[in-house]
Amino acid sequence: MNVSTPPLSVNNIFQGYSPPGGVFDEFMMDATQPRPHSKLFLDAVVQIGREEFEHRWQQAQNTVQANDFAYSGYVTPEDKPRPWELDAIPFLISTEEWNSVSTAIEQRARLLNLVLKDLYGKQTLLKEGILPPELVFSHPGFLRAYQREELPDDRFLHFYAADLARSPNGEWWVLADRTEAASGIGFALENRILTSRMFPDLFQQYHVERLAPFFIAAQETLRSLAPQRQENPRVVLLSHGPTSPNYFEDAYLARYLGYTLVEGGDLAVRKKQVMLKTLGGLIPVDVIFRRQNSSDCDALELDASSNLGVAGLTQAARSGQVGIANALGSGLLESAAFMAFMPRLSQSLLKKELLMPGVASWWCGLPDQLSYVLKNLEKLIIQPAFRIRGKDTPSLESLNAMSPKKLTELIKANPKQYAAQEKVMRSSVPVWRGKIQPAHLALRAYAVASGDSYTVMRGALARTSSALDPLEVSIRKGEGSKDAWVLSNSPVEHVTLLKEQGRTIKLRRSGSELPSRAADNIFWLGRQLERAEALARLLRAAVNRMSGETRSTSDVELPVLLRCLADQGQIEPGYAIDKMRNQMPPIEHVLPTSVFDKTQSASLRSVIGELFRLGSIVRDRISLDTWRIIRRIDKGFLPERFGVTNLADVLTKTDDLITELSAFSGIVMESMTRTQAFRFLELGRRVERSFQIISLVKNCFIPMPEAQGPVFETVLEVADSLMTYRSRYLANLQLAAVLDLLLTDETNPRSLVFQFMQLSKHVERLPRNHEQPGYTAEQRLAMTLLHSVRMLDIQEAAEAHSLGDYEPLERLIETWEFQLPKLSEAISHRYLVHAVPSHQLSDISPQ
Repeated sequence: MNVSTPPLSVNNIFQGYSPPGGVFDEFMMDATQPRPHSKLFLDAVVQIGREEFEHRWQQAQNTVQANDFAYSGYVTPEDKPRPWELDAIPFLISTEEWNSVSTAIEQRARLLNLVLKDLYGKQTLLKEGILPPELVFSHPGFLRAYQREELPDDRFLHFYAADLARSPNGEWWVLADRTEAASGIGFALENRILTSRMFPDLFQQYHVERLAPFFIAAQETLRSLAPQRQENPRVVLLSHGPTSPNYFEDAYLARYLGYTLVEGGDLAVRKKQVMLKTLGGLIPVDVIFRRQNSSDCDALELDASSNLGVAGLTQAARSGQVGIANALGSGLLESAAFMAFMPRLSQSLLKKELLMPGVASWWCGLPDQLSYVLKNLEKLIIQPAFRIRGKDTPSLESLNAMSPKKLTELIKANPKQYAAQEKVMRSSVPVWRGKIQPAHLALRAYAVASGDSYTVMRGALARTSSALDPLEVSIRKGEGSKDAWVLSNSPVEHVTLLKEQGRTIKLRRSGSELPSRAADNIFWLGRQLERAEALARLLRAAVNRMSGETRSTSDVELPVLLRCLADQGQIEPGYAIDKMRNQMPPIEHVLPTSVFDKTQSASLRSVIGELFRLGSIVRDRISLDTWRIIRRIDKGFLPERFGVTNLADVLTKTDDLITELSAFSGIVMESMTRTQAFRFLELGRRVERSFQIISLVKNCFIPMPEAQGPVFETVLEVADSLMTYRSRYLANLQLAAVLDLLLTDETNPRSLVFQFMQLSKHVERLPRNHEQPGYTAEQRLAMTLLHSVRMLDIQEAAEAHSLGDYEPLERLIETWEFQLPKLSEAISHRYLVHAVPSHQLSDISPQ
């Protein structure tokens, strides 16, 4: 087949691309000739032009950043998620070649499932000597508690992933098997969405195979695992949690598939039934889509040191009360040592040779293989024989950094603990880094159980790296990725997950299924949002009075604001005391640094960091637009110049922050369904705003300032009520009118009584047993708070206050400061903290 040479043009971004020697290049046959299936893509990119190509790529990058599409989990403000490195140029493969790959992947998945079934069942492979017993019984991933288990459809392996690479002669090899949890499915999906948006016309012209059939098959498989074969079972996705490198993917998959994202603490086992802890009590779980390691799933029978799992889960699985994908113990086969026995296992169990060979592997527990490894150390990659997912990378790096002599001594000391694999010269692909450069490619292909066989994804997660390090090491160093396009010869049918299900579902409006942990995080998200806004308004008012024209007239207002800031922990308490203030560094120099100080837990920067952390944890419960606002808040509240801050920075950033928080409030009020998630967000906000109003009144009016007018105006400004006051009273500032607007005006969303009204309303609508007589503790507290402020004679209190009698208002403030935390604690103890084991099995009303 004759393929024309690409035109030399400034629009040809591939001009000058030179595939590295000694490897197979996926895109080019040589420096000038593209492979036949790459020709259309190259021509299309030339037609698009460099400028448009870069523009589209920047749009895709902006989407990655806006969605905070990331790999590593959120741990601390200093350890933010690493942005996902997606390349602009997809990996291309013909449908004929992918059919061969798929057939081999399907065969390997069936084989591995049979191996797991035997090792946890009759153990014929051990009795007949096909596998050495010490290979299995020395493996920390072999779960003795799960041995001799029978599973529905004899299926241990529901999701499987294989890491593939192409050798210099063009043949595909299996680098590793992933049988614990097939990580990366969500990243493959997001890669597809972003890349197809970059080249929508080309995506259609190329007839790219869709990914949706794989996810439909995944949903069907998970549905089939339900013990009672329900048509619409409750499926949860069990995640390691926010500190996991895959947490973003877990949240993304849960949202896409329509499952509840949970952590181990969200589940409990009662009478061998797995239950989800929700606001309304415990509700049964039918299927667990497991992303945790097997050993982390049950501290009772598996790993007592793990606090990630669900005590009793193994027993629940053994009793058939819950379906788990993948079955516990499936990670046993991920280890490099098993790769050495795959050809033998295929002949024994399938009576066939492997359709796709694995990379040459040796287990040092066998004398002949040990001898070979020791003689060829410099040609091989030494690995721990037994892989524990997510915990092997440091040891893998340290092993391959050792000298041959030291490595030999280490292996000889305990040969069963080590395996070796041949170094693979992975194929090359072009990647875009401002210009086209070559990188090495590995594919992660996915299969999901379907009937008696497996459905293989018509696509993959393409992973790129500049070096030929082992994949686990290259991920740690910052591996890139591509979308994988399987090119069909004919138009591809449009498939969607949103297909009509069988029977008509019962219409409902509820939200008590919200897990208690999620409700707790949402509650504190609301509190941090309100705290950030209150601090921003205080800081803005203070900075305005430290600079500009108002500096000379702010001697009365500024001390009051400094007292408020000190009470909130933004500055040293000494600045709130007149006699000490002059002995301390100028507040104008100290305040900017204090505001942006991440090390101070009470600083506004730290509050925003906590807001971002909580938002990242509950991102499966909030809309994408809401998450983008939270992300913008976090990214935006930094000084313009690193290490240098001044009052202008504080003023600019607080202005921007208040605007973003107003956008957040608008989206919540106009778009968030009134479920329990909304209710707990509002409860958090109303509790915190109440605290802020009380603090403002206490610090500004007790004792009463001498020059009242400027202070009254400042307080109204901070409380965002100045415009309302002026529309009613013009410039006539009086204490009674100010206190009315701040405390007792039920039409003002910024008043204390308004907060108490909202708290009482939301508390009234929390899940509870309506058959029990009387009111709950939180209801009584909310009603007491509302009654206390409604019964306040504001005119009388203001007159007494003006005459120096502060006791009535002080007594009320003390009451509010005592009862508000009590209300928060009552809500937490009833709905958010499961300190006492619950024994409720079916009814979702609280105990």
